[in-house]
Amino acid sequence: MTELADRGVTRAKFLRNAAGGGLVLATSSGVLATVAGGAFADGPTDSDIQTLQAAYTAESLAVVFYTAILKNFHRFRHPKLTDRDYFAAALKNEKAHKQFLADALGSKTPTGLKFRIPPKAVRTGQSLLNTGVALETAFVAAYLGASNTLSSPDLRLVAAQVAANEASHFSFFDAAAGGHGVLPALPKTDTIPNTVKKLQPFLA
Repeated sequence: MTELADRGVTRAKFLRNAAGGGLVLATSSGVLATVAGGAFADGPTDSDIQTLQAAYTAESLAVVFYTAILKNFHRFRHPKLTDRDYFAAALKNEKAHKQFLADALGSKTPTGLKFRIPPKAVRTGQSLLNTGVALETAFVAAYLGASNTLSSPDLRLVAAQVAANEASHFSFFDAAAGGHGVLPALPKTDTIPNTVKKLQPFLA
């Protein structure tokens, strides 16, 4: 479980409005985010592309991480993992985020990504939960930061929506790890590229 390649994932429920050129990101629970066609009328800036590529890398790691958890779900002890339905639902979210970013980036989507999950990060149920807390904390901060730095209002809104979704993942992990499951009143922000630097231990 320590060496994992991003071989592509089953498409989440993703819809493209061909007539308007817009994008709609949807999951089984409903629409998660939308971007109007005008958001890409002038094309994303170089900074936007770098941010979206970094976000794609982070989401690819999230997909690999949740997939590995589900594959090895019953092996984790101390504590034993429960609520498999949460991990399955969260994986669907991360797949949807990743697909949204891939469609937004098109030919600029990163390829050949490989990830390595450090053995100590998944040695026990507790270490896995702690790793989940760390990852989701980083994702929330990154998307909150992107909600202020992306050039398009529509893209900034999507970043805020994804941050809210990742916050729900943080709450689950933190509560399961023994915390209170509540983020600070004003969560910290970070850039997505800087977040990818934090994820270097996971990049093969």
